[in-house]
Amino acid sequence: MPLLPHWDMEDGGAMRSLMLAGLMITSVMAGVLFFGVEDEGINRAPSVDSDLPDTILIGTIDSISVTISDEKISDLSLLITLDGDEISVLPDQEGSISIDISELGVGSHALKVVAIDSLGQETSWSKAFIVHYPVESETELTVSQSTYQVERGGDAPLSGLVMHDDVSTCELRWSTADIEESSLGLPTGEDGTYELELSNIQENTTVSLEATCGTWTETSSVQTVVITVLEPEPEPVTGCTDPGANNYDSEADEDDGSCEYDEVGPVTGCTDPGANNYDSEADEDDGSCEYDDPSDDIEVGSQEWWEGVLLCDSTEQVEGVDDYNTSDFDNHICQLSFSTNETHIQISANGIPNHDLESGPGCCTSEQGLEWTIPLVPNNQTGCDPSASTEGCTMAPERDAVAFAVNGVPIFGPEDGPGGDAVAGHEGAYEEDRQHIWLGICHGHSGPGGGYHYHADANCVHWHPDEEENQSWSDYSIESSRTVTEHSPIVGFAFDGYPIYGFIGWDDEGGLTEMKSSYRLKEGETGYNGIDDYEYAPGLGDLDSCNGEYGPTPDYPEGIYHYHTTWENGEGGIGFPYFINCYRGEVSLGGDGNEGGGEGSDCSGHGETWGPGIGPPPDGCGGGPPGQSSEVSYSIGALSGIVPPGGGNILSLLILAAILVRVLASDSTSPNLVGTTGVCRPDPV
Repeated sequence: MPLLPHWDMEDGGAMRSLMLAGLMITSVMAGVLFFGVEDEGINRAPSVDSDLPDTILIGTIDSISVTISDEKISDLSLLITLDGDEISVLPDQEGSISIDISELGVGSHALKVVAIDSLGQETSWSKAFIVHYPVESETELTVSQSTYQVERGGDAPLSGLVMHDDVSTCELRWSTADIEESSLGLPTGEDGTYELELSNIQENTTVSLEATCGTWTETSSVQTVVITVLEPEPEPVTGCTDPGANNYDSEADEDDGSCEYDEVGPVTGCTDPGANNYDSEADEDDGSCEYDDPSDDIEVGSQEWWEGVLLCDSTEQVEGVDDYNTSDFDNHICQLSFSTNETHIQISANGIPNHDLESGPGCCTSEQGLEWTIPLVPNNQTGCDPSASTEGCTMAPERDAVAFAVNGVPIFGPEDGPGGDAVAGHEGAYEEDRQHIWLGICHGHSGPGGGYHYHADANCVHWHPDEEENQSWSDYSIESSRTVTEHSPIVGFAFDGYPIYGFIGWDDEGGLTEMKSSYRLKEGETGYNGIDDYEYAPGLGDLDSCNGEYGPTPDYPEGIYHYHTTWENGEGGIGFPYFINCYRGEVSLGGDGNEGGGEGSDCSGHGETWGPGIGPPPDGCGGGPPGQSSEVSYSIGALSGIVPPGGGNILSLLILAAILVRVLASDSTSPNLVGTTGVCRPDPV
């Protein structure tokens, strides 16, 4: 019998418990090992697993696979959330779930799966992951030169390189201001090179360049180029640097060889004690003497002044002029004389101009006996305001002398014999079908009786052909008198005593300008009806309704009322009335014959009550309008004193008869009527 251990009695209960526990463990182990106890009856909690990586390159994975394990998949209750949003998706029989992530953007995301089985056993699984762009390099911008120094107006060629993994994604822009507010694009080459040429730089300039690159992640790089404009170094001051020279220049820092020194020799200068610049120390005259111009001391209105203004008087050497409508050189001589008293000047003239002429249809021009008397000091008419209208002003004759030129030739109103505007008709504004009328040189011609007169212009009284240019009077052009180079001189005087200047005058600022008429043709009119076809439009041109203005002139610097010849109005139309249309000053027309027209006979109505095709002229009119008398006086009283040699009444009578026949024959060829051409040349038009 084996020997058993000995326990105390009080330890008997504990001993029995240990033995029972050992038997139970031994039984279980034996059952497992020897009897194959199966675990089919044990129900475990669900399990969740996934191969989801921590980072995902955007666009490379479209879905995530999650696997759920459990005894019975169909009995599971699932809660799946992506970034907190619940996803409704069921596992397949194998417990696999596919979750779409193709729409996820770049950033951090979280996937969570909660699975609960039928026994309420719960498993919670979550995974954080990141979706990211591909890794791109940073943008780098370089410039070949960050500072430039250029001369004013110089160029600065900028260049550099844009560097990035993919240069084709780069955008380069530049600006000389705030690049965020305004900029210009700048192209780059395939290798990232660029060039920018800045030219004609006038001031200091800062150029900002910015390159931005990247497909997934844009990065930028900025460079600044500073351009400084160099001020040119001041040119050296040249001059005489010798303090001992006469012209020493203390500011000169470079000698230019111009030093001058006193020379031993004669002192030159003006040696005439009567000269303004007489040099008492000069011992050799150098021709520099200066003298006062005698004309500077001439008083306006004095005898000397009138001698300077009027032409063809005894103070001038007058050459003969030719009528181009005759066959031979006529050698007409312009003659004028004048005398003054305390109030008036009286001018006598033969009516021959101081220039070659064309008589026109009234051929041929002949000497006249003209007398003009005008006041030395004009007086304005009361009630006459020509700036407003001609009302209250004495109107100038329509078809008679309205003034006289400084060569003594009459200045006529615009109308011709038939009643049309002679100037407008001559310039082609209308066709004159009542009588053959045309104007010659200087817009003048002869009327019945051979009286030459102007209808416009008259500025050729101060023009002379240029012999070096082989010019003749036929080369005169009205345009030469309209050239704005200086104030026109006086071309004539109106019968109120006020002067008439040429086309060019002074404006309100003292500048030169061609003076323009304020008359215009009425709607639909052409000048065919003469003065009646025109209307005064205040302010249209420079002049008033009399064709004058008040203001300074070269002769009257303090100002005087004066008229102007006009060729255009303020709209560029024809310059009616060409000379004057009314008188600003007091004037007496007709009557005593001492003021104005000059002949004393009432010769009005020419072309209406008398004239070619109408009837003979009134007594004293000599076949032409007032001031154009062609009366020829023949004195034969001295014939009674002729005594034939040896006596004999028969011989005396024969001589007397021969002389009388010669005189009568001469008188019969006098050209007194319009259209009588005699030996005249053909109409040049």
